[in-house]
Amino acid sequence: MEDRKIVSDREQKEWYTRCPLRITGNTITKGNDGTFLRIAMLPCTDTVIAKIEVRAAFADARRAPLDTLSYTVRPEDSGELPCPENAVYVVTTVENVYGADDGLLWSRGNSTPAVLPAQEILWQTDPLYEQLRRECEGIVKPVYRPDTIDGGWRCTCGHINLTESGRCGACGADHEWLITHFDPEFLKRQQAVYEDLKAASPEKKKVVYRNEKMRENQRKMYLLLGGIGAVIILVVLLFVLVIPSVRYSNAVKALEAGEFDKAAAVFADLGGFRDAEERVGEAVYRKAQAMTGLDSVNPVTTAECPWLAITEDGVLSMRKEKYTGSWEHFVIPDMVDGVIVRELSKSFFLNCDEMIEVTLSDCLEVLGEQTFFNCASLRKVHFGKSITAIGARAFINCTSLTEIVIPDTVTEIGLRAFNSCTNLRNVSLGSGITKLPSYVFSCCSSLEQVFLRGIVTEIGAYAFSECPAVKTITYSGTAEQWNDVVIAPEDNDILSEVTVITAE
Repeated sequence: MEDRKIVSDREQKEWYTRCPLRITGNTITKGNDGTFLRIAMLPCTDTVIAKIEVRAAFADARRAPLDTLSYTVRPEDSGELPCPENAVYVVTTVENVYGADDGLLWSRGNSTPAVLPAQEILWQTDPLYEQLRRECEGIVKPVYRPDTIDGGWRCTCGHINLTESGRCGACGADHEWLITHFDPEFLKRQQAVYEDLKAASPEKKKVVYRNEKMRENQRKMYLLLGGIGAVIILVVLLFVLVIPSVRYSNAVKALEAGEFDKAAAVFADLGGFRDAEERVGEAVYRKAQAMTGLDSVNPVTTAECPWLAITEDGVLSMRKEKYTGSWEHFVIPDMVDGVIVRELSKSFFLNCDEMIEVTLSDCLEVLGEQTFFNCASLRKVHFGKSITAIGARAFINCTSLTEIVIPDTVTEIGLRAFNSCTNLRNVSLGSGITKLPSYVFSCCSSLEQVFLRGIVTEIGAYAFSECPAVKTITYSGTAEQWNDVVIAPEDNDILSEVTVITAE
């Protein structure tokens, strides 16, 4: 399988009553060979599951519905299922579960997802928490209090298991062991034993040895204490060095295998062990690389940049009153809070008179309406490689712009996009643009040269009104194609006077 960009990677916590399997997450990846869905699932039963029928409802980056597809998958290998090319979001639903010899174990029918009560969190302030932690050391991690739900039970890790299942399908914890060791009365008894042992320190006193037998007993005691000390040292080494080393090694393997969230969680849990703290940042960065498909990625958080906010759909907005940095060269990040930046919201840079230069993310696809409205000092714009649409009035009144080059990826330019850019002299429009909307260059009084790298077929009303300086238009098509261009008659007279250079 070739390397692919992760388009989305989301958890899913839906569960149907008595369903022997639970979908825990969906990952959509994209590469040259297509777009694919990978479904993560965990068993809720000890019964062998042979195959699962799953329904997947897809949506694009703006939540517009796409196809709903059905798949037959196996729990041990659910990966690389072909899906719609523009898919960004997906909701998967288990329809039927089959056991050995394709016998039907469970069918969804008309049932709806179970509404489960919140599972009780185990807080460190609980007086029995430390004893519980000692009981669970090396066996399970106490996160939630195990409980019973309709048709099943929930483990301390939070995973749902059917009533008849003896072990957790996620962490492998034994159900009977959890019931016994999480019982408050059991923990109280164990805590009392622990405290008695802790308090049982020998009283210091002067001893007078009266005979050889007492000295022999002393030697035996020293040997015993030495042995106990050696055991304690070994135990300390085990928990302080050996176990963390093993966990560190496993986290490194997870990182290399592309399991970035798992690696980051383990490194974070290791704290100051070796370079684990730095490794957390590496895991986060490498996940960002995988999701964006970029070799060099710029991920930030709203904690670092409180002037930014992002929706789960990737629409980035800005609170300019909170920004304290330089406007000389503003850079749009590739990711914010782990979400890929796909669109700039309406009026993102409205009235930013101080901004001189801006670099747009390679992940950015859409400039919203009025993105750079009244950015009077803006001189240079660096477009990213994914930009497809420029909203209405995006650059209106950007009076310091002298040149603009629109990439070939752009297929849509909105109404009045460059209206009143009075110092704009040269414009080059990419090959994806086939229509110039109304007023697009209206009042660009300094505009001299226009390069149309695409086969434009329509020019809207007032597109070149009050553009007296236009001298040449370079057109990628032939003279015959230019003659077929539909030019709105409203105030586009200048186009009949300019020199048109065609491909012939």
